[in-house]
Amino acid sequence: MVARTTTSLWDRFAAFDPGLVRLTSAMRAVLGTAAALAVLTALRAPETALVVGGFTAMTTSLAVSDLHPRNQLITLGLGVPLSLASLAAGAALTPYPTAAKLVFLVVIYLAVQARRFGPRGLGLGIFGFMAFLLSQFTQARADRLPELGASVLVAFGAVTAVWYCVGPITASRALRRLRHAFDVRLHDVLRDTAAMVATGRDVDTRSRSLQDRLDTLHASVLLIEDFLDERAVDEDTEALLPHLSRVEVAAQRLAVLTVRAVRTPAARNDLAGRTARQRLARRIRALRHQPTGGTTCAAERCAEGYEGGPANRPTGSALVLDCFPAVDELTEALRVLGPRDRPAGRRTPPRKPASPTFGALPRRDTDTASLKRGATRQAFQVTAASALAIAGGHLLSPHLWYWAVAASWVVFIKNESTGEVLLQSLRRLAGTVLGVVFGYGLAALVGGDGPGLLILLLLCMFGMFYTPSQAYWAVTFFITGTLGMLLALMDTFSTHVLLLRVQETALGVSCGILAAVLVLPTTVRRASDEELVGFLRVLDRLLRAVAAGSTDTKTPTSWVRAAHDLDQALESFRKACLPLTHPLNPQRRRRHRACHLLELLEASAYHARSLAATAERLPAGHVPECAARLTAAADRAHETVTHLIRVTGHRPESAPQTARPTVIRALALLSEEQRVSRNWPSPEHRLLLHINRLDATLTALVRALDPLASDPDRTTVAPSESVDIPLPHGPVQAAAVSCAVLADRCERAQAR
Repeated sequence: MVARTTTSLWDRFAAFDPGLVRLTSAMRAVLGTAAALAVLTALRAPETALVVGGFTAMTTSLAVSDLHPRNQLITLGLGVPLSLASLAAGAALTPYPTAAKLVFLVVIYLAVQARRFGPRGLGLGIFGFMAFLLSQFTQARADRLPELGASVLVAFGAVTAVWYCVGPITASRALRRLRHAFDVRLHDVLRDTAAMVATGRDVDTRSRSLQDRLDTLHASVLLIEDFLDERAVDEDTEALLPHLSRVEVAAQRLAVLTVRAVRTPAARNDLAGRTARQRLARRIRALRHQPTGGTTCAAERCAEGYEGGPANRPTGSALVLDCFPAVDELTEALRVLGPRDRPAGRRTPPRKPASPTFGALPRRDTDTASLKRGATRQAFQVTAASALAIAGGHLLSPHLWYWAVAASWVVFIKNESTGEVLLQSLRRLAGTVLGVVFGYGLAALVGGDGPGLLILLLLCMFGMFYTPSQAYWAVTFFITGTLGMLLALMDTFSTHVLLLRVQETALGVSCGILAAVLVLPTTVRRASDEELVGFLRVLDRLLRAVAAGSTDTKTPTSWVRAAHDLDQALESFRKACLPLTHPLNPQRRRRHRACHLLELLEASAYHARSLAATAERLPAGHVPECAARLTAAADRAHETVTHLIRVTGHRPESAPQTARPTVIRALALLSEEQRVSRNWPSPEHRLLLHINRLDATLTALVRALDPLASDPDRTTVAPSESVDIPLPHGPVQAAAVSCAVLADRCERAQAR
């Protein structure tokens, strides 16, 4: 019982923190800082050297954001000379305040420009900025550079020893942790799906919960793909990506079909339907044992629930019966994926590398031209904000002006538009105010107890690194608490200093907002439109790849990589429109429209993901007629994307006053798509199905972007095949009708 409870708690922990990335970062920060302080204390270093060593050790965990252990070591090694050089420059200029401030602005500009090189450039920029800031914080002098440089070296040495000697994490171990998080989150999806099928009640509430589970599952897949993109663990890991994608798509499809079946009144009230749902729930519960265990007993328990084919399945609603093949598909996908610790003899051989035709789709976050433009624009913004913060901070406090500079710097990290900077500034200010109250209370409670203050400082540091970045106010809360404990240890703690901290933070975020508005501003509308166009261009490359691959059977597949690029573009769009979709946005009409656009893009990404997973398993030989139909469908979807890019780039700045759209989640939107056929579709049928529904979703996206715009210059359904029937949910069902016609032709061609 105790072992089962411990395992369950550990699984919840792994699901909350995939791969234990945040826990590892927090433990490294705390242990590295403690080790650095212990070594410096044993060497009888002065107080300033202790502050420099502890602060540098903490900065390493803040700056190193690589997922792969080897890449982490490279960034850490590059940070040593950069930190020493920046600290030396700051210490040499300390006697000359004006020159120090001017050079600080140059350092800030260069640090922001380094973001064009991706995550490593961002980390190195943090190293340079923090080292110069540290020299101003400690009022370091040139004659003390040897002991301060030694403190920096001790800090990096302690951090390296902790990272790679005390419980080192290899690439294989990190990948196993990520796989464990994937298995746990898949277990949650299956549990919620089985509960929805068994009860048949509270469908809307349960579907929203299931949507959240699917989002976390998708996030774990993206994290694994990001890890493998940095550096492959071995030659067999390339085959892991299509297998993971296949499992994810199968789980999403099962969820969509389940919601569609359960929300139908006939499926809930019919006796045969209830019996079928109970058997389906047992199948799904049995399937829950397969992904996390990976043992023979678990596989046997899953096999016991296998229905054996359509003949052995119960009678009932066609919508419920559609879920049984989805369970079979997920079972097969899990069998191919296998357990986390799969023996070497059972590994799937890697696929051949993709050809340059469509195998090298550039990722959004590695677009060099885009990164250069964004880094240059933001470098001017941050430098202007820092200059204002230096001037205003010096008026508030000649000795603590750097707090305002730090606040103006932080609000621009990983933010592009004015709305994102504003949202980050409000979070920063709220976390600072709450942290000041928290820090004051703890410092007053502990008093002058040095060990107690040090323990609280390390606990606040742990909370700072373990808190998810989405809750930035909480991160700032722990940062301010850490600063309060540090001031108490240095005997400079007072109410005046804490209030000054709030004032400097408010000044810094105000300067950041002012610079974002006045210096090369980028509105939320413009930033989201750019990311939307980026999403559409990646989707267009995927559709062109479909058209090319349908006529060339020798073309190697890279569909999963292309779908991953599309998912990354979707995440970029989600982040860009976050100021609009935030619950505190007072413009409810704009918020609903942004949420509506987001749900349509999520539905499009689902169909593109399913399209990629199906194409990966497509047999080597296509039926010629199906290949032609597939190419025609891809061409029609390509025309829709082209029209959508044109609409996005030329739509008016002010949206017309139309009715506010009803916002539902993507899972509910997908479950409203009309059922096509009672028989389980062939791979060619599935490709046509997803392409047509993708085309229909994009057509709905055109109307959502500009309700007054005309439809594209063609219809989704071919004129000779159109069916004039009233459909309550718009173009999605029309696509289903056309897809059924195309599928029948493919099936007839296969029978010949």
